[in-house]
Order: sequence, then C-alpha cells, then structure tokens
Amino acid sequence: MAFSLIAEAQSKVNQISIKNAETGIYQKKLGRNRLLGDVIFEHDGALMYCDSAWLFSKENRIRAFQNVRINQGDSIRLWGDYLDYSGNTRIAHVAGEEVRLEDNKMKLSTTQLDFNRSTNLAYYNNFGTITNEDNVLTSIKGYYNSKSKVFNFKDSVVLVNPDYVIESDTLTYSSASRITYFLGPTTITSDSSFIYCENGRYNTITNIAQFEKNAYIYNQNKYLTGDSLYYEKATEFGEAFGAVLLHDTIEHYTIVGGYGQYTGATDSTFVTLDPIYSVKQESDTLHIHGDTLFSVKLHDSIHGSYRLLKIYRKVKFFKNDLQGKCDSLSYASHDSLVKMFYSPVIWNDSSQVTGDTIYLGMRNKKIDSLKVYTNAFILSLEDDDKKNQIKGRNMFGKFNDNKLRRVYVNGNGQTIYFPKDEEGSYIGMNKAECSNILIKLQKNKVEAITFLTKPNATLYPVNQSKGEIGKLEGYLSRFSERPQTKADILTWEPVQVAEVKEDSEEDTEALTEEP
Repeated sequence: MAFSLIAEAQSKVNQISIKNAETGIYQKKLGRNRLLGDVIFEHDGALMYCDSAWLFSKENRIRAFQNVRINQGDSIRLWGDYLDYSGNTRIAHVAGEEVRLEDNKMKLSTTQLDFNRSTNLAYYNNFGTITNEDNVLTSIKGYYNSKSKVFNFKDSVVLVNPDYVIESDTLTYSSASRITYFLGPTTITSDSSFIYCENGRYNTITNIAQFEKNAYIYNQNKYLTGDSLYYEKATEFGEAFGAVLLHDTIEHYTIVGGYGQYTGATDSTFVTLDPIYSVKQESDTLHIHGDTLFSVKLHDSIHGSYRLLKIYRKVKFFKNDLQGKCDSLSYASHDSLVKMFYSPVIWNDSSQVTGDTIYLGMRNKKIDSLKVYTNAFILSLEDDDKKNQIKGRNMFGKFNDNKLRRVYVNGNGQTIYFPKDEEGSYIGMNKAECSNILIKLQKNKVEAITFLTKPNATLYPVNQSKGEIGKLEGYLSRFSERPQTKADILTWEPVQVAEVKEDSEEDTEALTEEP
C-alpha cells in the first residue's frame, strides 16, 4: 500500500490555475472557462499572460490569444499572439507574426515555437533568428536547450558576425561558451579568409577553430588543406595534419607534406614529414624534397619584399632538364639564387657538377648561372669509356636555354677531354693543368678550351685513357644517386664523398663575376 501511494504522488499532475481575469464565463456543459481582460495563469512556477483565453479544466489545457507572454522565473521569457499549453505534458505551442524567446544569453525570433518546460527544450521548424551579443544566427529548423544554453540548427544555417559569416547544413552553438560545432558542409567567410569543412568547431570569442573532413583554408592568395586543420584568426595561423597541401596562387608554388604550419601575419610556412616544394617554370615544374621546409616573406630597405625558402636535411630536387642533391638548400627571390650546401651535386643532361658549395642563379624561371666554391668538379660523359673532366678551386658557369655553355675555372684548373680530328675521330686524351681556364660547351660536350695562363698539357693515346690516368684527383661519379622521376626525390642514398687534397688558401670572393 505504501509503495502505491508514493507512485501516485510521483505521477500527480498539477492543475493550471487562474490568477487573474477581468471577466470569466464558465461553460459547464462544454467543461471550459472563457476568460477576458488581463488574463493570468500559473502552472508549476510559470506565469502566463494574455488578453483572452479558454481554460479546459478536464484536459488541464489553455488556449490564449493576443499579447501572449510566459515568464518562467528569471530564466525564460516568451512572447507571441497565440498559445496552446498543456499542463499534463508541460509543452507550450506559441504562434504569431513574431514569436520571441529570451533568456539572459540570447533572443530567438520566429513565427511558431514549441517549448517543453520539462526538458527545457524550445524548437521551431519554419525559420528562426537567434541574436547572441554580436552573433546573429538564422536557420530553417532549430532547437534550444534553455538549461544548457545549447542550440542545434539544421537546414540553411547562417551565423553572421561583424568579422565573419558562417554558413552550414548542421550546426550546434553554445550561447554560454559561444563555441560553434559543425556537423555538415560548412563555410566561414571573412575579409581575409575563406574556410570550408564538413566537421569541426569554432570559438567565436577567441576566434580559434578546429576543422576536419575535407577541410581547407583560402587566405587571400594562399590555399591550405589537410586531414585536420587548426586555425587562429587573430594571427591567421593555420596548422595542418595529414595530407597537407599549401598552394600560392600568385607566386605559383605548391607545398605538400604530412604536417604543416602557416602564419598569414608573417606569410611564413613550415612543413615536415616528407615535404615537397613544387614551382612552375615555363613548361616544366621544379620539385624539391627534404626533411623540413621553411618559407617566409621578408622585407628590407635594400631588396624590398622577397621570399626566402630553406630546406633542411637530405635535399633532392627534380625537373626534366635538371636534378640535384645536397644536405640543405636555400633560395631568395630577390637575387633568384639557389644555394646548395654539404656534398652538393647537380646533373644536367650528361654532366655532373660537384663541389663544397654550389650556387645556381635563376633568371626568367630558367637556370642562368652556376657558381661552385672549393673542390669544384664537372664530369661529362663523352661515351661509356670517355669522360670529360674539369676541376678547379672555384668555377663560374653560364647557361643558355637551361644548357651549360661556358665554364670559367678560377685557381688550380685541370682538365681531361677528348679532342677529335676533322673527320670526328678521337685523336687522344688531353690532360692539362692551368691556373685559370675558360671552357665552351655545346650539347654538353667540350667544344673549345682556352688556357688563360701557360698550361702544362699532355696528349695521351686513346687506349691509355682507361684506369687512373684517365681520372683527375677527386673524381667521383654520382650518377647512381640521380633522381630519374619526381618520385625518386623521396628516397635517399648515402652521400658519396671523393677524397681530395686540400688546396692552398685563395680568396673565393674573386669569383664574383664572369671574366
């Protein structure tokens, strides 16, 4: 018996009570009250106001008309032209030209609204507008939990802020934390950026976001995408994880990798986990790979604005007519100079160039010049048995149409080449030493050699060109390390180093211009 009394008390429903009315008419046969003038009802702590109403006592229900208002303590205030409220279900249906729901955090405006007082859930399905401080949000369907201060929106969702506009298919918004969650195709548009994702969240106070699923950021001329993106609007800082791609639509370069960072305020990029830097050069594309890549836009009074690119550790690059390898590389756009450090090597057609440091000068997106500092060595394949060689302390080379045409050797010059007679037959192997040498090439073959000081030369028979006599000191073929395709730059072979004797000191600054 005691248990049944407790269950009955728990299931007891409180009746709607009349607090005020100027006129009341009771229709006993129909079981209803007609109330007119300054009507006030009370139910479970909520006050309901209107100009006129019907009270259905048996159904514990009211229908109210004109100047409808519901006050639920200090937390919820609801206005409309018509109210249908059930005291049994505690659900209020409000309609009118403008239905308004307010609490201390937001204002909701629509034409029809249902509010469940038991679950604190308000919902509409015929377009609504939410105002929360600087944010104005509209959608076809919406749900609001007045206790948790969380909105759920569906269908044509638009959030307008003075700094950006968010458009989404499905969106959850907390008016307490002011964090927005995206659960469908979403765009965020501002003056400086455009963002797309299909899953993520955005803190409208800190302007910090996390985006996933087909996410990308388009910041002015930069396009950044990845499996997952983190973004801070204040500094335009973006962090990408997995399948990272950064594309510059003005400078026409693309960077891919496994992890990347981009800061719009400094226009700088950091990428690692197999990064590849690709830049369009006329009808060809240069691809560069290394362990770590860093790019930044700089400015000074001498050069103005220019881009600095640095790639560290195990660097390889490939384009159809030029390949290279070194430990680290840098490029500055103000002088268009590629600097290669630590066991650098470049390959151009059948030629190989090595040295302690190599500089490649670019002009109009083509290779223009070559500087090799210390232990400079050019190896050119004449055929399987014959290899032209040029050696010196430093070298300066000039390109024409991406082909090496002239080489100036500055200091300790040595050459091995195979001259031909008028009929095109080899007459021997010429091995010469001369401090400074000027070499002209055609189709990567030695066409003419000018010794600028008195040379010491010996012509050997062709049959004596094999073996050590046919190799200059420091000779080392690295053609086996040469990348044949773009995919080859992702693999790394041990760097080969030739044994060389230390030359006497000489000012490398002497090699600053072509003689």
